[in-house]
Amino acid sequence: MPTQFKYKAHAADGSTKKGIMTADNPDQVAEYLSSQQFVPVKITRARDKRAFSFSGFINRADYENLIMFTNNLATMYRSGIPLLRALTIIKIGPEDGHFNRALQQVKYSVQSGKSLSEAMADFDDIFFRVYRNSIAAGEESGRLEDILDELATMMEKELELSRLIKSGLRYPIIVIIVIAIAFVVLMTYVIPQFVDFYSSFDADLPLPTKIFIGTSNFFTRYWALLLGVAVAAGFGFRKMVSNEKGRLLVDRKLLKLPVFGELILKGNVARFAMMFRILFRAGLPIIQSLRILADSVKNTMVSLEIKKLEDMFRRGSDANLLEEEFEFLPDLAKQMISIGLETGALERMLGELGTFYSKEVQYTSRHLTAILEPILTLVVSVFVLIMALAIFLPMWNLIKVFNG
Repeated sequence: MPTQFKYKAHAADGSTKKGIMTADNPDQVAEYLSSQQFVPVKITRARDKRAFSFSGFINRADYENLIMFTNNLATMYRSGIPLLRALTIIKIGPEDGHFNRALQQVKYSVQSGKSLSEAMADFDDIFFRVYRNSIAAGEESGRLEDILDELATMMEKELELSRLIKSGLRYPIIVIIVIAIAFVVLMTYVIPQFVDFYSSFDADLPLPTKIFIGTSNFFTRYWALLLGVAVAAGFGFRKMVSNEKGRLLVDRKLLKLPVFGELILKGNVARFAMMFRILFRAGLPIIQSLRILADSVKNTMVSLEIKKLEDMFRRGSDANLLEEEFEFLPDLAKQMISIGLETGALERMLGELGTFYSKEVQYTSRHLTAILEPILTLVVSVFVLIMALAIFLPMWNLIKVFNG
């Protein structure tokens, strides 16, 4: 069974080449590298692990480069430039960057007889599965130019959705971080100064100040322990999300969050509809398309819902789609897919579904600040009130002591 292998090799000029390649065994990788005048140094099996993302959305450094590459390749293909010539001409970003090295490897693979989609499979960290399968379908049907245009449009929309979701999440995260930093500074630097000042007077401190002083003493005395606990919690969380059960738990909790969960779910549904439309338009069977989409979605709970859809289609029970219970897949999505199947207009319905939920994500993201502002204002106000009481109430008591 083909497996992903990471390799490191030396070229004749002494430069080092690194990459990922699909092969049946390490010997095939070494043989291929040797045929390309490279000396294999290290070949190891690549870890097959789905990257974690709080938004459940795209998180690739090369995604914008891939959009530029797709647009350029579509233009050259439309102009009649041969594929190998196009792969030689196209340069995205730094000359020695990861993306250009991958393109060079893809060109070598195509020269050796592989199809474009097969060559791209060696770099699944750049050319994701839906992309590769769409390219393969376009090559088989002779509609590669149309598929490239569709892919570029879809990825541009997806990138915009990802940016909207991240911008919506950025504001509350920044506020929480600022509050946390202010709390730490208060506990470790400000309160100890007040303790030294108040200890020189025989005055009874109010309860809020005693609580703050006790918390400050705990922070200053056990800061190393707290730091260790935080680091351990970070490693524990990372270990948990790398486990299937832990990942399911985290993704379920994310989708259950008020406002944020709805935003993440709508973004995933929009992405699912756009990618489903691309695969269906490319001519892939519905069951195969759903299997690919289930493996391509980052949020594992949404992935399970797609696998449930796939199972229904495999059993031929898609007529009961509206009656089936789904925990997260919206009823509107089920209705539009069902109507598309009944009327033979599934491609159109998927396009409308993707457009609708894209607009929903845009609306929610743009109004997220207005929705959360009262809550965050209340949190900040309570924090400032408690801090003010802890600092100024003792001053009131000291005034009484001086007057007495």
